[in-house]
Amino acid sequence: MQFSAGLPAPPPEGADGGYDGGQALAAITVEDEGTRLTIGGNDEEAICWAAEAREVPRRWAALIDEANRQSAGTWGVGYGPSHRMTWTLPPLEAGDHCQLTVVAAWAPAADDSANTWYAVMPSPTVLLRQAAADAAQRADTPDGG
Repeated sequence: MQFSAGLPAPPPEGADGGYDGGQALAAITVEDEGTRLTIGGNDEEAICWAAEAREVPRRWAALIDEANRQSAGTWGVGYGPSHRMTWTLPPLEAGDHCQLTVVAAWAPAADDSANTWYAVMPSPTVLLRQAAADAAQRADTPDGG
């Protein structure tokens, strides 16, 4: 099974960037004269860790040694030449659950204080918890938000 995220091919004129992953993050950052855009999600290592949070099948935790090798086997994250990432996931079995979240963050290119890389790092569990808390807070507000 594969999932992809990125810019359309060809990328917009004047846009430059590429791989920006690390620290359990699969990411690309693309910037032109006006905007910096980062798209990110779990890399192979983070996908294995997500098994503990039951975001992916528990058996995927055993793939951590494969994820730590430079030449991942039949699954992993690939980076394309046109500012694109593709996740090839381990096989799913009947009844399996897989939650793969991809986050996009953008800011003015001239704003050095806006760090789009850190903005795409939260795990799916954290994002869903924050969204649920925000929705509950809005529901408790008389005007709905």
